[in-house]
Amino acid sequence: MSEKSLIQAQANAPEERLPLITLREARAAVELLQLLCAQGGEAADVAGDLAAALARRLPSD
Repeated sequence: MSEKSLIQAQANAPEERLPLITLREARAAVELLQLLCAQGGEAADVAGDLAAALARRLPSD
């Protein structure tokens, strides 16, 4: 299994969600994932998918 496939599998694995980070930390993580996506590379699409999934769960400003 490639590293990209492993990351996708971990990101999409169904499990209980826990409140482990603050809203500010979550927004920063989304921004970093979006930056990684914009830079391209092997994991860019995985980073973009994860950023979008997390951003959908955040409250709007």
